[in-house]
Amino acid sequence: MKETDLIELLREILNELEKIQAARGGTNLCSIIEDYERVVVLLLRRSLTDNLIRFSPREYLEIYSDYENPLLEKMDLAQREVDNFLVVRP
Repeated sequence: MKETDLIELLREILNELEKIQAARGGTNLCSIIEDYERVVVLLLRRSLTDNLIRFSPREYLEIYSDYENPLLEKMDLAQREVDNFLVVRP
């Protein structure tokens, strides 16, 4: 996957997470949303050294237990693809 495609996927996931949070109320997804936002910024800066969203599908399920949500597949793909863009620290 190209970096631009990954950033587009991450933004799509962010949008869906924000909609879920707004629909269900509360701030349960804030930390997950913040991690996705940081990953996008760090990818754009080419300074991503850690996969901040590695466990995001599991974290989402711990909050909502919504196993049928197609968003989980996107989150899983994104967290695997992010590994391909990690920058090795000198």
